[in-house]
Amino acid sequence: MTNKGIVTNVEGDLLTVVFDRPEACGECHNCMHGSADCAKHTITLRGKAEKGDIVEVEIDDSNVVAMSATAYLIPLAGFLGGLFIGWLLRGTVTAVNPELLMALCAVLGTAAAYALMRVLDSRLGKGRWEPKIVSVSKPLTGK
Repeated sequence: MTNKGIVTNVEGDLLTVVFDRPEACGECHNCMHGSADCAKHTITLRGKAEKGDIVEVEIDDSNVVAMSATAYLIPLAGFLGGLFIGWLLRGTVTAVNPELLMALCAVLGTAAAYALMRVLDSRLGKGRWEPKIVSVSKPLTGK
């Protein structure tokens, strides 16, 4: 998947790139609840370009699927794991309602999964899952 964006900020080799909303989004406007910011997406990545340059950024489609699966399946596994642990503990902890215990364990499992994702994000976000700049071009002027 490739997208073209405009470099809005440069700090050393860190670029802030703003992309227009992809055509695949249609007229949904669910992100940002339909505000004007809905049409813009911003990322920060490493590369060499100047403010105002147009950059083409690519990420492998198979990596997009893997990242999406990771983002959804890890919290789901934490939720289900916590629910299962609560189910196992329901007979041993008599001071708490069993359904409440299961719900609490499910929430704790989900929170643990999100903490795991934060750790994994810093490790997996680099390398093959990181967007890469394919090309840099100067903006066209109307002269």
